Amino acid sequence: MLLKILYRHKLTYFFLAYLLIVFLWWIKILLTGQTEGIENYSFNITYGLIALIGSVVGIFIAYKKWGGHKSVIGKGLIFLSIGLFGEWFGNAVWGYANIILHTEVPYPGFADIGFFSIIPMYAFAMFHFAKASGIKFSLFTLSSRSQVAIIPLIMIMISWALFLKDIPFDLSDPLKLFLDYGYPFGEAITVSIALLTYSLSSKILGGKMRTRILFIIFALIMQYFTDYLFLYRTGLGVYYNAGFVDMMYAVSITLMTLCLLSFNSYD
Repeated sequence: MLLKILYRHKLTYFFLAYLLIVFLWWIKILLTGQTEGIENYSFNITYGLIALIGSVVGIFIAYKKWGGHKSVIGKGLIFLSIGLFGEWFGNAVWGYANIILHTEVPYPGFADIGFFSIIPMYAFAMFHFAKASGIKFSLFTLSSRSQVAIIPLIMIMISWALFLKDIPFDLSDPLKLFLDYGYPFGEAITVSIALLTYSLSSKILGGKMRTRILFIIFALIMQYFTDYLFLYRTGLGVYYNAGFVDMMYAVSITLMTLCLLSFNSYD
């Protein structure tokens, strides 16, 4: 059913075609072995436009189909769209600093306003989808309470193993410390909320919402592990613009955009 909804939407083909062009461009950069320069930075700005267009489309669908801020699902879509916009904003600041200012983007820096905003925006989105799914009525069962405790604990353990155990606890730079821990920990909580929403949701709209939630979970997990690869490769000193990690970002952004498109129908 979800595939049928996306199949009927013309913008699905636009985003997939755009992603294909980005992929072919990435292959060209990969084959030439180019790891720096204007083309690499331009690649990042170009794939980032998917997030900008997706955010606009998401806001449009939220108001046209779901009543916008007047409905719980509409609010969820708005928050997802704002999260995509934050992704584009951070990406645009990154590109502007490198191409126009010819300077390395500081960390923490202005770009992190956009990148970090993804975490609360996606978390708020999943919170509203959880409300729409009737989770508050499901938390009275023992199994539901167990899932509420176990799922976040598992995600935090994964974050510790992948990210946090190697990060020094340096209080001399509190903002950097906050972001170092906040990025993986915040995304783990967001994925936890999404998993709980899927696991505990009732048969809202005849169960049609559950496949959409599952699709969102997949997009969030893709974002989560892409961020892990970014931090890992950056730590090794082998990250470069328009590399494998950025291609994964392009895919994760496209997935979230398609998640928004899937709400264009009540089916």
